[in-house]
Amino acid sequence: MLMVSSGILFSLFLIFVLVYQATTQPSFIYHYCSNNTGKYTSKSTYKASLDYVLANFSSNTGIDGGFDSYSYGQDPDKAYAIGFCRGDLEPDVCLSCLNDSRIALTQLCPNQKEAIGWYDNCSLRFSNRSMFGVQESAPNYFMWNKKDVSDVDGYRVVLTNLLSGMISDAASGVSLKFATRTSVAPDFSKIYVLAQCTPNLSEQDCRDCLDLIYAQIPLSGLAGARAYTPSCNFRFETYPFFDVAAVVQSPHLPPVLPPPLIKGQSDQQAPYQRSNALRPLSFSIISCLCISISSHW
Repeated sequence: MLMVSSGILFSLFLIFVLVYQATTQPSFIYHYCSNNTGKYTSKSTYKASLDYVLANFSSNTGIDGGFDSYSYGQDPDKAYAIGFCRGDLEPDVCLSCLNDSRIALTQLCPNQKEAIGWYDNCSLRFSNRSMFGVQESAPNYFMWNKKDVSDVDGYRVVLTNLLSGMISDAASGVSLKFATRTSVAPDFSKIYVLAQCTPNLSEQDCRDCLDLIYAQIPLSGLAGARAYTPSCNFRFETYPFFDVAAVVQSPHLPPVLPPPLIKGQSDQQAPYQRSNALRPLSFSIISCLCISISSHW
């Protein structure tokens, strides 16, 4: 009878677990592995510090306001991590997203000391430097919905009116720097908008971050767009993408009356175009998939 040692069985079990995790983790919208702050080895002190801080995102059931940060160790092997969820999520959904993130990000960036990954629901970043309270706009990633809109100027006016107050609302938050708005679009459908900063930013830093990405997204002619940075994010769509019942709409903005409906318009969602070619204070619409990155992290 063939005898298999317990050590071999345990090794096979570990291999199975790692393969299973690698094949079942959802894909990030975008991730970035930085080579600017060095690399670590599997037996290094930094690896032990990183494992310790990331483990908190699988066990912390009391995550506060969809945001948490940890650090552990001594310089130069100290590890820092920040988890950031969309403001309308329930704590269990947020925690599940961050747990997926910690597994996926360390698999995709297996020896970089600094990395970040974005899902729709959350983002996770880690580094060997302190990131808490630091406003950072890079690396960044942008997506836009190229579906035609019925009234280009009308959509631009509605979006401009929505965003002008949203940035202030989000920036002035204390425990949660998060704002959403809905309004009637020119074709009588709805526009849904969300803006959010990490709550460890000052009001001015949050405003600066949102102003920067707002300035880089062309509001004319787009049915939707998303912008992701380490410190803030922004999105608008013609369909609900956040839990409308879970958020309170700001009363500051008067309703916007839409122009007459143009017949024959469709409200079906179009495929997204993706780009991380956008750098601070510059923008160009690219009709194909772009593979360059703002990497001055």
